[in-house]
Amino acid sequence: MSDSFDYQGEKKNIHAYRLGTNDGEIKFGHVTSDNEVSAVLLRSGFFFNHYIEMDGTGEAHRSGGTICRSPGSFQVNAGDNNGPGDQTVLMRAQNGDIFLSAPNGKIILDAKSILIKASGNGGGTGMIEIDANEKVNISGKGDGVSINGTAAVKLVSDKTVDVIGGTVCNIYGGIMDMADGNATSTVSKPSKTGVKAASAVNQFNVLSNLIASISPLTNLEQKMGSYGSLFK
Repeated sequence: MSDSFDYQGEKKNIHAYRLGTNDGEIKFGHVTSDNEVSAVLLRSGFFFNHYIEMDGTGEAHRSGGTICRSPGSFQVNAGDNNGPGDQTVLMRAQNGDIFLSAPNGKIILDAKSILIKASGNGGGTGMIEIDANEKVNISGKGDGVSINGTAAVKLVSDKTVDVIGGTVCNIYGGIMDMADGNATSTVSKPSKTGVKAASAVNQFNVLSNLIASISPLTNLEQKMGSYGSLFK
């Protein structure tokens, strides 16, 4: 273990050692440019910013950390002798985050199957968020796309929402409530359902008057039954 000393804020290591040629170098216990002691540094002689460093001092994330820096691509190719069920490339963060960033490119996941799972451990964890400033496309061939929500499923758009079934479009609900903008307007023409909102003077009775103006549920069930509803 190296003995490092701090003279007026500058670290010194009396056991630092270096071997190198024009093609590369390896250092043991050298002091880095930001005043930390590195256990081992392996650097290319062709590019100064091409190195692998294992640090010995610094903050919790720096001490005992490994830095891989390359001006070219960083490639990992493994598993020639592994079976299809083996975990060939494993990355695990015991604590903290895993951050993948490609500000000038794409992050591509290409596999036979892809599983995204957020197990969570309480406290608001176990969430999956997808956010795009342009467009989100989800396309499923074969068995299609299935979205299941235990508590709720919400589809919201500031403009248009289209629900299209090329062959069959089924919409089922234990209780269904549908209304367009005209259904609650007191000055415009009636909505497509023929329902006209009551006077807005008594705002607390608008909903009850609206429900009363709809055909009885038995008539609705009869109409749905004529179309072969599952609730027939």
